[in-house]
Amino acid sequence: MKKRLLLPLCVLLLFAHLLSRCSDSLITPVNENNLIPNPSFELNGVSTVAFWFVNMPSLVHFTNDTPPNGGNWAITIDVLWGSGNDVISTVLIPEGTHIYKFSFWSKYSNKPGFAETLLAARDSLYQINRIIVDSESWKNYSILDTITSVSGDSLKIKLSGGFSNIVPGKTYFDLCTLELLE
Repeated sequence: MKKRLLLPLCVLLLFAHLLSRCSDSLITPVNENNLIPNPSFELNGVSTVAFWFVNMPSLVHFTNDTPPNGGNWAITIDVLWGSGNDVISTVLIPEGTHIYKFSFWSKYSNKPGFAETLLAARDSLYQINRIIVDSESWKNYSILDTITSVSGDSLKIKLSGGFSNIVPGKTYFDLCTLELLE
């Protein structure tokens, strides 16, 4: 009789233990209004570029060097002599005229990179804004843009390591947010 009760009790304790571990590992978003999935390049404490398109994976690396409140991981993107050293997140946006706020933390080593907002409309891609990373220590960058869009348009957030055919370097990025303000 004791063996019949012991097995269900052990299963129940194991289930309760696993359930408590799962709830500890979930990350609460810093900003619930953020339209960018995976803004800090990690899910449940594991480094990942999920929800980001990585143009050249060999130029994108993970680092534990993060900004204040940045979690466990950030990314670095190496300088390249041509284009293509970037990661891009695409967000569908509602039609109409709206104000968006894009912000991120970044720094560079040797040669600065940049971040861009791009509007993908119909069969065209329009640059809305570009921010050059101008600090060798972690700094928060932020821009406001008023964008008019139609059904099916999207915003692309592009993070780049920058360009140079002589100087090596890399740019760090973390905590990317895109908010629809009004």
